[in-house]
Amino acid sequence: MENKTVPSPEELQKLLEKAQREVQAALEKMTPEERAQAELNAKKRMEEDRASMQALMDEAAAVAAGSIPKPAAKFCPNCGAPVSGGKFCANCGKPLPGAG
Repeated sequence: MENKTVPSPEELQKLLEKAQREVQAALEKMTPEERAQAELNAKKRMEEDRASMQALMDEAAAVAAGSIPKPAAKFCPNCGAPVSGGKFCANCGKPLPGAG
């Protein structure tokens, strides 16, 4: 694993300014059609990211409130056999936790 140092706020500011200059230069080289398509793609990505963040926040709130049910067991706690759903283990017949 690499040991990277965290940049200082000043270094981050310089990196941000450099990135902004590079983006501006790239935008200036685009045709109007390419720029319009890039803007549409960026808007779509931002909407997808916003929806994804909202879904994560909603799930976190549900977990915090205790309203998410306990997941069904993937292995029988009695015999250890893999289970794929249902209320009882197909191997030993014992009830499975979380099945209901």
